[in-house]
Amino acid sequence: MKPKHIKEQRLKEIRRLQKRQREIWKLQRELGDIEIEKPIRHGWYKEIVITHRIERFKNKTAILELYNKIERYYWGRTKEEAENKWVNQTSKYLIYKGLPTISKKQFNKLSFNAQCMCTAFQFRNESKKLKVRFYIRIPKGAYRIKNSRAYITHRKRIDPALISEEDLIRSQFIKKGYHNIYEGMDPWKDDWNLTTYKQDKLKTKRHLKALKKYALKDVIKENISWENH
Repeated sequence: MKPKHIKEQRLKEIRRLQKRQREIWKLQRELGDIEIEKPIRHGWYKEIVITHRIERFKNKTAILELYNKIERYYWGRTKEEAENKWVNQTSKYLIYKGLPTISKKQFNKLSFNAQCMCTAFQFRNESKKLKVRFYIRIPKGAYRIKNSRAYITHRKRIDPALISEEDLIRSQFIKKGYHNIYEGMDPWKDDWNLTTYKQDKLKTKRHLKALKKYALKDVIKENISWENH
């Protein structure tokens, strides 16, 4: 029987190691957290909190539903950093009465009463595509915005055996003969991992750009082919 190619064997081994690596990550998450006896100060929050006045509103349920959908706080090492994150969010999607907006996907998951408290608006994202988001109209007396201290109250459980095994797996990926195969398997490192349609579109655009240096009559007369350019 003909032996398998060495690259195929290495590829199979890398996939086995990747599978085990994912299992280790899952086991690490399942270890849970340990509560710290004395909390550690760790930065500031700029957050939106619901006040006791919410009991006065008939649509309390819809208000709380909206409150659970929005991004309620921003963390920073200092008050200034938390404020800057808040300002960046404000300039990105705008804020209505001091509250972040929600996406169309979040809007679709709301109840009818909560949707009635939203107003759609359009904007263009970084790629200049027209998108839709929604302002939320929570009554001003039902919430307030404040700065509060942040604390670390829990720490992750650590299993030295799992950490050691994961480090060993990572060292296998950078071994000679394995590194190039491993890098080629990572779709995030491949900027040209595009669909066939997009690849053809880019090729056509590149070929047309090469033909711009010729006059149209010359292209027709001499039958210049873009495959050659």
